[in-house]
Formats: sequence, C-alpha cells, structure tokens
Amino acid sequence: MTSREQRRQLWAARIADFRASGLTMSAWCAANHCTIDQLKYWLYKAKNLPSSPSSASPTRWVPLMVADPHPQSDAPPSLVVCIGKARIELQTGFDPGLLRDVVRALGEASC
Repeated sequence: MTSREQRRQLWAARIADFRASGLTMSAWCAANHCTIDQLKYWLYKAKNLPSSPSSASPTRWVPLMVADPHPQSDAPPSLVVCIGKARIELQTGFDPGLLRDVVRALGEASC
C-alpha cells in the first residue's frame, strides 16, 4: 500500500470519527492534534472522491427479536442491544455518546 493510500485511509477513519463525535470542527481538531484547514481539506476530498464498492462497508443486517411487547412490571422502559456476547441495556435518558463509544470498542475488539 502506498503512503498516499495509507493517508487516505487514515483520513477516512478520522472523518468518520469526526462525524460520529458530535463535536465542532475546532473542538475535534484540538482533541486530535490537527488543523481545521486539514479537516476541511479532507472533508472536501472525501465528498468529491468516487466511492468504490470495495472501500465501502457492506450493509450488515442483524436479527431483531421482541421478547415481550407489553412488559408487566412498573420498571422504566428499556432497550436491550446484543452485539456478539455483549448485552447492553439502555434506559430512558441514556447517553448516546457513551453508547457510540461502547459499540465502537466492541466493533474493534471483534476484528
């Protein structure tokens, strides 16, 4: 792999991280030690580069099972997400940023 391809892959990962972070450009750049100009450049490049089917992640469908659509208890509503052997139970008012970080960590662990 050439250094050009490596740089593109690095910035593709950085752009995905920036988009998932919910941070402003300046906050994300400060946290990731790069300039706003670099981020803007690579965002522009990513928008104008043709996406090849080999570089795009394939769509993965996962089964959804509803255990009990009408719970009988007075417990607050929750959502259970199972990824591999991991089981994550979300209550009303959960932190979406924390969930994103946990799912990302689980995805990296399975590679």
